[in-house]
Amino acid sequence: MNLSLRRLLLCIPTASLVLLAACGSEPEPAAAAPAPAPAKPVVAKTQEDETSSFAKAVGDGKPGAAVSIRYEFSGKPTIGTPTELDVALIPSAGVDSLEAKMSGMDGITLAGPLTASFNSVESGKAYRHKISVLPDRTGVFYVTVSVNTAIAGSTLNRTFAIPFVVGQPVAQQKPAPATDAKGEPIEPMQAEESSEPKR
Repeated sequence: MNLSLRRLLLCIPTASLVLLAACGSEPEPAAAAPAPAPAKPVVAKTQEDETSSFAKAVGDGKPGAAVSIRYEFSGKPTIGTPTELDVALIPSAGVDSLEAKMSGMDGITLAGPLTASFNSVESGKAYRHKISVLPDRTGVFYVTVSVNTAIAGSTLNRTFAIPFVVGQPVAQQKPAPATDAKGEPIEPMQAEESSEPKR
């Protein structure tokens, strides 16, 4: 190496030599980014799915009901507090339209539209209606739902009951045992047979 080349190399800073060496090398491949996870398909809830957890109303026992009823309270009914009742009317095949009328009993007050009508209904679809139930005492109660369904020009009526409990009704107690003049309970005694002849 001649003297002029040595002088040139000594004049170039060390950092520049490193950069020159790096320019001659091949770049390292960049790490591949992880593939995004496939998005889960969003399944829309149908009305039938939304009422699948509802309780079933009690029918009148007559065969061939053209509609079934499911229901759900927004919370446990309590004395003096209105509670929303969500009623789902589900028609069977062949039903053209339906009309429902709701009524209460002594001890509860219903509020809101107590009648509902649906035209051009579809089989298996839930038609929902909401009312408010206000109990005024503890006990076992029920809301009556009377439904008229129109099928090929004729009308079929069915009645359903929606039962519910308010508070803790007192269980029926056993009758108190009979007592004697001193207030002590009288214990029943079994009759004994005697072989002695009557005089």
